[in-house]
Amino acid sequence: MAAFQRFVDFVDAIARYLSVAIVITITGVMLTQVFFRKVLNDSLQWPEELSVAGLAWLVFVGAAILIRNWEHIGIPTFVDLLPGKARIAVMVLAKFLTIVFLAILLWYGIQVFNATFHGKAPSLPFSSRWAKLSIPVGGGLMLIIAINSILKDLLALWRGDLTPFKRPDIPGVE
Repeated sequence: MAAFQRFVDFVDAIARYLSVAIVITITGVMLTQVFFRKVLNDSLQWPEELSVAGLAWLVFVGAAILIRNWEHIGIPTFVDLLPGKARIAVMVLAKFLTIVFLAILLWYGIQVFNATFHGKAPSLPFSSRWAKLSIPVGGGLMLIIAINSILKDLLALWRGDLTPFKRPDIPGVE
């Protein structure tokens, strides 16, 4: 488990560095576009295309960062009303279903990337295939991190440690 945890830490670090690089790139490209449009009065076409592709990558790679601590938007009202043991079961089930969804996302993301219907960017020397590669890459990163999370939860349950399931503002897990 320790080796897998180190691998997940490495994957998380890669996702974080890649996300920062993408944000910096998008910012620089869009500032270039603003400069050319407002100062030189000459619009460029490629910054928008590159920014859209970068945003696709940022969404999927950034989602991998969020899944590490399950920080995606959620409405836990119903789950928080459940008694402790039922809350734990629902939380583990939700993580399991998330893993199933991510495996499906990875599978279909690979299918989309390998398909033949990709368009060519009008002003950039690459096709939309490379933006679509963000789907299986992000799905794979999220899947690795989600599997680690559920394994840690199951190991904690096996040891009788309910700490990962406690919320300080919600009573009920002893």
